[in-house]
Amino acid sequence: MVRVGAGRVVLCSRRGTERAAACPEVAAGGAQLPDATTLDGELVVRDTAGRLAFERLQNRLTRRGADTAHAAEERPAYFVTGSCTGS
Repeated sequence: MVRVGAGRVVLCSRRGTERAAACPEVAAGGAQLPDATTLDGELVVRDTAGRLAFERLQNRLTRRGADTAHAAEERPAYFVTGSCTGS
């Protein structure tokens, strides 16, 4: 989930774990959203073929410090939301 309020972006997991430090590129994108915005979605990382790669996401979530910035450049994370339309 991404929540924006009072100039702060909170990126958290289903269990409430803060993830903005592990995915600064996603948090920076969230800063472009209007205040009082909440989005539900998923963090994803793609492999070299463009497929979703859960193991790469897991690897990203364990990095800290300068290693995080390097990982963000090499294997960027994306926040995706879905929509469902029915008839």
